Amino acid sequence: MTTATTTVKPANDIASVHTLLAGFALGIAGDLLLWEGNIAGPGMSIWVALLAIATWVLNRNTNLAWQKTLMLWSCVAFATTLVLIFRATEELIPLCMLVLAVCAATVLMQASGTRLLLANIVDYLRALMRLPVQVLQGIWPLLGQVQLRDASVSARVRGVTRGLLLVAPLLIVYMLLFSSADVTFARHASNLAQVLSLDLPQHILVTIVLSWFATGLLICTYQRGGDALLPNLRDGNKKSQATNISKKTLGDEETAVIMGSLAALFILFVIPQASYLFGGRELIEQTSGLTVAEYARRGFFELLVVSVLTLAVLMLMSSLQCNQRIFRPLALVLAVCVLLILGSAAQRLALYTDAYGLTLLRVMAIAFMVWLAVNLLSFSVTVLRGRHEGFASGLVHSGVIAVLLLGTINPAAVVARVNLERLSPAHEMKDADYLLQLGPDAVPALLKKFQSLPLSTQCFLASNLLHTHRNAVAEQGDWRTWSASQTAARKAVEEHAGELLAVAWCERYILNSN
Repeated sequence: MTTATTTVKPANDIASVHTLLAGFALGIAGDLLLWEGNIAGPGMSIWVALLAIATWVLNRNTNLAWQKTLMLWSCVAFATTLVLIFRATEELIPLCMLVLAVCAATVLMQASGTRLLLANIVDYLRALMRLPVQVLQGIWPLLGQVQLRDASVSARVRGVTRGLLLVAPLLIVYMLLFSSADVTFARHASNLAQVLSLDLPQHILVTIVLSWFATGLLICTYQRGGDALLPNLRDGNKKSQATNISKKTLGDEETAVIMGSLAALFILFVIPQASYLFGGRELIEQTSGLTVAEYARRGFFELLVVSVLTLAVLMLMSSLQCNQRIFRPLALVLAVCVLLILGSAAQRLALYTDAYGLTLLRVMAIAFMVWLAVNLLSFSVTVLRGRHEGFASGLVHSGVIAVLLLGTINPAAVVARVNLERLSPAHEMKDADYLLQLGPDAVPALLKKFQSLPLSTQCFLASNLLHTHRNAVAEQGDWRTWSASQTAARKAVEEHAGELLAVAWCERYILNSN
């Protein structure tokens, strides 16, 4: 008597196959959605949403807490891509890409078993360094998990292959018949044949690259151990992760010398800066020997570098084993000094803006200073009180929130409104040219103040706005490159078309008469 036996595919094999299929599907979707490498459009948002769905499906059998974690960071990543749709400011693109990298790195860090509140800066940096390695590995770690030989001879694969071979001749015949019967279908079939003949190698290459990339991202979402679907993928890292690196120690003398000398230097620098903060323009000119503009331009970015470096030094010192009774009071002195330095930098920026106007770079600097000040206060009330939990996560998460808020407030429109209020007659055309360089985000703000501008500036803006935005409807690209900012700018220009045309016509008439 014979007994029929069935072969059960291992769980790792099944999960690996599903991951490969999901990565391949995301590669095809990326080729279709990320048109010509454009990442600032709806295509990117849809692709990230598909990645989130694939992540949830592949992890649907894990614990509920991990599913909520993946959902949270997926929502943050999706919201970040929406910033690229609703804001056309190019300076926001690298910041948004950094936020997306932080989202993926945080998931990778938590998947390795690091709790978010207990994570430190080293954990985040390690995750950011591991992320590109994991992504570049792509499908490679999965190949050992999949029984390719068994899959190639399985009944299901043989059935699919036979079906494709049988239906292929029928599809060709039907396409020829439909093309002969309908002109529209024939045109589409011809376009499809042209795309396949000319762009097929490019599409195949893009699909392979994106599939590799997507598979690497999907692997980052799997937990190790416990509920992990692919527990053996990162076994090579267990030994290095399990080994605790002993903290270096500093003696009392070293701690006192390092922190004491820094505190003394900062106090000597901050005392005159504090007088500038409360003394006004006259005191600055009398004390420093510089004009207000020279004073403002001279040290702004240097003070920002000092602030960032000091925060890094404080975090490094706090991670070492040293006498906390010496370190904490001197670190608090440094934190207070850095806050005063940030106040001095903010005053310099305000003076420089008052003299020369606002720029996108200065708006980014303001946002960075606020983020830095918030985290200095957080460092003072957490780490300096012996509570390290949550500081590193707050540092990272506040940065993510800052980027999202920066995209929400529309920095280009803010710059346009401020500069329109103080348009300089001496640099009128130069100022107007910079306003145009702000892009479509600034167009509605420009048109709201258009009537109050000098005639020469109106003429300059009118001709450029009409040329750039009114005729852009016929030239707009694929829907995957659609931008809410571009649409709003075109709508605003159309609403003011009569006014803009009248001013532009007057300019041409004056030039022709001269």
